[in-house]
Amino acid sequence: MNEKTKYPFTPAQEMINFMLKYSFFHKQVIQIPASIVVKRKIDFAVMQKALEKEIERNDCMRLRFIKKGLKQYFEDKVEIGKIPVMTFKTEEEQEAFFTADAQKPIKCFKGEIFRIFFFNTFDGRCGIYINVIHLAMDAPAVFTFFDDLLKVYEALENGTEMPKPLGSYETTIKKELEYINNAEKVQADKDFYVNYFLKDGEPIWNGVMGPGPLDKTKEKKKNPDLRACGSFDPIHDKAVLEKKTLSVEDSKIILDYMEKNQISGECVVQLGMRLHVGKINHRHDDTHFLVLSNRRKTVNDKRCGGTMASALPWRVILPETLTFNEAVEKMKTLQGEIMRHNNYPFIRWLENERELFNYSMKDGTTTMMFSWFPLEDDTMNGWEYEFHGYSIGHYVMPLYTYAMKDSITGGLRFAYLHRTDTISSADIDRLQDNTVKALVMGCSNPDITLKEILDSID
Repeated sequence: MNEKTKYPFTPAQEMINFMLKYSFFHKQVIQIPASIVVKRKIDFAVMQKALEKEIERNDCMRLRFIKKGLKQYFEDKVEIGKIPVMTFKTEEEQEAFFTADAQKPIKCFKGEIFRIFFFNTFDGRCGIYINVIHLAMDAPAVFTFFDDLLKVYEALENGTEMPKPLGSYETTIKKELEYINNAEKVQADKDFYVNYFLKDGEPIWNGVMGPGPLDKTKEKKKNPDLRACGSFDPIHDKAVLEKKTLSVEDSKIILDYMEKNQISGECVVQLGMRLHVGKINHRHDDTHFLVLSNRRKTVNDKRCGGTMASALPWRVILPETLTFNEAVEKMKTLQGEIMRHNNYPFIRWLENERELFNYSMKDGTTTMMFSWFPLEDDTMNGWEYEFHGYSIGHYVMPLYTYAMKDSITGGLRFAYLHRTDTISSADIDRLQDNTVKALVMGCSNPDITLKEILDSID
């Protein structure tokens, strides 16, 4: 038997393992539990065969991880056994079942990479659920999995040719490791981020719970000029996932603006959140979020599974004299700059930040992470679908938010995974309400100033 090639973890995987390492008790923090529900009737016997074929096509589903030395290799073949088919009588029963599974740790260093269920919904539709370790898939990889699985299913159902092969995650791993061994490229990316932060001085901690935590830290340390606050707490990590929907009318205003101006949801939605955070933190114009970038650039990357996502430090200063349009353009320009340097390992940036500003291991100036999920009506092979995420029950940061288009209503959907020890449901309600109000105002009248928006939100 040939010895399998073992690869070190890529920087993106090291970031995920960093989250695992510092989650002392709750290892589900690096799982992605998600489902799609479709109106079309699914023959689950055919779907079983499609899934077996998908595992052959999608190499990240054949990954295996070794804890000692953080290594990984690809199996040639993986046997999955018969996938359970669940039938639910009520929406509550369905949600409770998948939430319970979402909070059950996947033992990735003992050969378990994912759990999958097929199901009949409480309202007569069909669904597919996956709970996968983040080391093997990020959110774009999950979307690729669902999309390709449906394509394979159709090919088997209709007796037609298999869809175009997927990309190779193994190829991507090799490319990622080549970068990390290129000292010149790594140094150039480090220089960009160091200069990017130093040009505006030390950033400031602004949280969705208001200035209370930073004010308390200033008082405790007797330092009125303190700008960083302790946001790392491996003990009090209980979290809930709150989902919010936006009316089709308000969503249309925002989405029409994005389409007309060719601006990503990453820039626009995030701007609304930043305005709220600035307003409740003494109207600070300096906000620092982490934004997940999927980093898929090549054709192979865009068509493969695996995890390539990295948390990028978006620090933006938005003077109140800017118009909404000017602020969006500033966000767009920054996005372009950061994307050119998005290979730089996040863990190294954390180390750089501590060195630059003399932070302790628990201190920092960012309090939330944001993702825009680029889901479209035709994402799942053109099938009419609903996408659902589930609460993992605990999290390593105070807040992770994501937003996406609702493929059924055409509106916008938001989700907030927040630690209950530090952020209340009232904080989330206020964030949602002010974000929407700011976005509707700005997208309706792009020449309005940020000052006018800030004066109008609560």
